[in-house]
Amino acid sequence: MNILVVDDHLNLARVTALALRALGCRTFMAGTTAAATQLLRTEKIDGIFLDVNLGAESGLEFLSQLGAQSARPPVIMFTAQAKDEIVVEALRRGALGCLAKPFNIEDLSQQMSRIEQHRRERPLG
Repeated sequence: MNILVVDDHLNLARVTALALRALGCRTFMAGTTAAATQLLRTEKIDGIFLDVNLGAESGLEFLSQLGAQSARPPVIMFTAQAKDEIVVEALRRGALGCLAKPFNIEDLSQQMSRIEQHRRERPLG
């Protein structure tokens, strides 16, 4: 499965990508929404792990933009701000789930299972 990790902290994106590779995923990384958009245009992406805070950009706003697309891959948001209102807002905007930082490989595995189930129920085509 092709997974896009969108995080402006390169080291966190690398660690997340390595853990996802250990789970059998092919990973792509983007540090900005522009880079993520470009990858979504050029690669078949099956799921996205998206940070809520992307420096000057908002992961929640990007999630809303993605939601306007008809064939959007499922999105798991992650954040260091474990506030209920952020989780509720992410789910309201269409996120499949949320992860609180720091997370471990088991947390990623559980979210990958959710992505796989979602894709079986709603194939992108």
